[in-house]
Amino acid sequence: MERENYNAEYFERALARAYSCEKLRVENFHIEVVSQKGEHFCSVIYRVALDFRRSPDGDLESGRYVLKDLLPVAAELGTNEKDMFEELLPAMSAILENATKEIGEHKLSADCLLAETSTGKEIYILEDLCALGYGSFDRYKGLSVDEAKICLRKLAQFHGASMVLFQNQPELVAKLSPSHYAKGLSDPFAKSLILDTTEYAAEVFADELPEISKKMMAQIPEAYSQRMQDVVDPKKSSLNAVVHGDPWLNNIMFDSVNKKAVLIDFQNCYWGSPAIDLYFLFFTSVKHEILVNNMDNLVSHYFHCLQETLKHCGFKGPLPTLDQLKDEMHRCLLYGYYAVTCELPIACASPEASADFGVQTFGDREAMRKKRQQLFTSERVLQTIKAWLPVFDQKGVLETP
Repeated sequence: MERENYNAEYFERALARAYSCEKLRVENFHIEVVSQKGEHFCSVIYRVALDFRRSPDGDLESGRYVLKDLLPVAAELGTNEKDMFEELLPAMSAILENATKEIGEHKLSADCLLAETSTGKEIYILEDLCALGYGSFDRYKGLSVDEAKICLRKLAQFHGASMVLFQNQPELVAKLSPSHYAKGLSDPFAKSLILDTTEYAAEVFADELPEISKKMMAQIPEAYSQRMQDVVDPKKSSLNAVVHGDPWLNNIMFDSVNKKAVLIDFQNCYWGSPAIDLYFLFFTSVKHEILVNNMDNLVSHYFHCLQETLKHCGFKGPLPTLDQLKDEMHRCLLYGYYAVTCELPIACASPEASADFGVQTFGDREAMRKKRQQLFTSERVLQTIKAWLPVFDQKGVLETP
């Protein structure tokens, strides 16, 4: 099916299947593209509003949906999103729903009505979270302490429910492919995103931080690649959960009235250390000054929410300890280094820098170098990376064996 054929007839067929109503008919239909360059790198997002009847004499119902059409280049790399939407997320949601009285609001994600996949194509029809009162955070400002805590609570519920699921139905979790970085950083996308960007960052700070810059360069490519493999390897971790893999603030929707959040985009989920998600959220989405002064407090808040989720959702065996989580934070510190040098510049890219920036840019070496030059003009990016590089150096992240 072609992208331009997302019309009333397509949705009539899709909803008839989703609702098991062969006679379902769409009467009014509106669709618009809502993707923003630099925000949805791997997919085209459509918002759909329609009215339908489940039978010729049935009541007229209104529906608000989001259609996510994964770009072929992303679909061909392979994602875990179909398994997440069709099997793991419903099972995890059921685990949380059984403990609603104890843990409160438990919604993890948008409900998925339909998932269609074929070679080089993935399409999802989801409920429209905006119609339920959810909106986006301001990616240019970054998260406040209170906003970060709301996001961490949802991440803890996500991780906790997956840990219970692993105990109850390990075969579901086993369906997830490993991290894209499980075989190192040799594929063109990882090389462009991580190795080339780290090299560029080392050049940017060569005059101000010469010794650190040399250490950054010395790790590329072999040492960095091997250490990344170790970080994402669940066998090297003492604490594992289903990792979201991309929990920056654009992949978290927020209901500001009811102070609750849900997660979106589950392409990069895999079984691994929850510290990976914590570092990704911290260094792409939380304001620098808040991280400096509140990281330990935020980790403790997450841990409290994780323990609460596990206790009330029937987790068997000893609960993880705060020391165990802190050990994982230490072991996975390279992921914080990666997030701040490679992902932060993209996460807070200006509208001008985002205008022509998509997943295809990573495949064009010259275009990507020009884009990095643009991304590294951001004061927030420069100040944050410069402040954290000495910390990573002090903690041994930049050492090469």
